[in-house]
Amino acid sequence: MGDTLVPFIIMSHGTHLSNFAGDKKQSPVYMTIGNLSSKIRQTPSTHSVVMVALLPIPIKNRNIPQKWLDQQQETNQEVLNKVLRQVLQPLTFKQHPSAKSGYFNVLCADGNFRHCKPVLAAWHADCPEYSDLHHLEWHAWFWCECPKNKLVEYVHPDKQHPRRDHNLYRTLRDANTKAADAELSSHHAHRGFNVFRHIPCIVSDLPKPDLLHTMQIGMLDLLKKWIIHFIRTHERLDKYNAIWLSVPSFHDLTSKNKSYEEVSQWNGKEMKELCRYPLGVGTHSL
Repeated sequence: MGDTLVPFIIMSHGTHLSNFAGDKKQSPVYMTIGNLSSKIRQTPSTHSVVMVALLPIPIKNRNIPQKWLDQQQETNQEVLNKVLRQVLQPLTFKQHPSAKSGYFNVLCADGNFRHCKPVLAAWHADCPEYSDLHHLEWHAWFWCECPKNKLVEYVHPDKQHPRRDHNLYRTLRDANTKAADAELSSHHAHRGFNVFRHIPCIVSDLPKPDLLHTMQIGMLDLLKKWIIHFIRTHERLDKYNAIWLSVPSFHDLTSKNKSYEEVSQWNGKEMKELCRYPLGVGTHSL
């Protein structure tokens, strides 16, 4: 009789609810397992994705001294990690009392018990949320030790930055010395407790690229800025806007009523359409 590996796939994202009552937000945490096919996971009617927690949303503090603000931010991180510790307790180094070496006897849908080993395989979120979850400084890269000022630069494959070592961060935090704190700061990591540093997995492998944050909000956002800079430098902005407005509607593409530079906020649908326009519009405007 063999064992069954159960890879946990967890998703979290802060959801904006209202502007009318103190910028209300909600941050749900959803979970599914990798043993299911992607078709089943992506079908809402199968209910294969379940909500396991609601992360606490800290209040917004305005017009308070910086010292109090820093203390409140530390408290917010402690509360967040206590909630995550409860959610991820079976996966931590300190095993759950009902588990034996991290294995569980699980009753499956066919009525049989199986000897299962749960592991945290992926955590889907956006970049700012990864910084909070992994207890890193704002805008610090969560995959590797790339400096903040070199995030958009090309790195030769032979000169790749080292991967983030959260076991090292845990050791430095437990050392509780000035030298250890200084080394943590050099890695753009905070000193406080972080639950991900106590899970037997490669934490830097948990963030997974997705179409929304990697392509539409990430690469396409950089492409938009580059296009504007390029066509302004070569004095082609007026021609580019004219061709942009002249593109007719076709299939699921809609005709534009604003020029390229007049769009102040790009929503998801516009970003999706943007990836189909630049090559044709740019070719005819140069």
